[in-house]
Amino acid sequence: MKRSWLITILFCLLLLGGGGAVLLLPQVVPFSQCSDLYKQYVAVEGINATYIKDYKVNDTVFVDVTLLEAIDSTGWDILKKDFEVASLPPELQQIVDNGEDLVFTKSISKSKIDTSDFPNDLLAISHMTHIVTVFHINSEIEKYAVLNHNYKEEIIN
Repeated sequence: MKRSWLITILFCLLLLGGGGAVLLLPQVVPFSQCSDLYKQYVAVEGINATYIKDYKVNDTVFVDVTLLEAIDSTGWDILKKDFEVASLPPELQQIVDNGEDLVFTKSISKSKIDTSDFPNDLLAISHMTHIVTVFHINSEIEKYAVLNHNYKEEIIN
């Protein structure tokens, strides 16, 4: 009798643990649902590409994000060329060399095959970590929420 109760309790704990793990583990976005930008850079040597679906910008705004991290100087050169990232003036480069990050945000045109009504994405470039973050924007509200989010992050750091 005690053995059947023990088996029942262990089975229930196993079900609860499995359900909790499913809810808490990160979900993987299928390749077909990732951004075209992610698909373009995922196989490029020297660059780690990551796609985040529904990144929480604030309490009401969620946007898709593609992160492109240069893992070597060749990857950083590719990203700087592809996204037209200008070299820093010596005084700003010295700030980065001293361990302070400078993150610049700019608007970039979406590709011609993108059929959305909003023509631009926002790009955040970290010169210290060599990460290019592309926020896939679909409205003015998302644009201003992302700009505000990036501004607050820059002040905190």
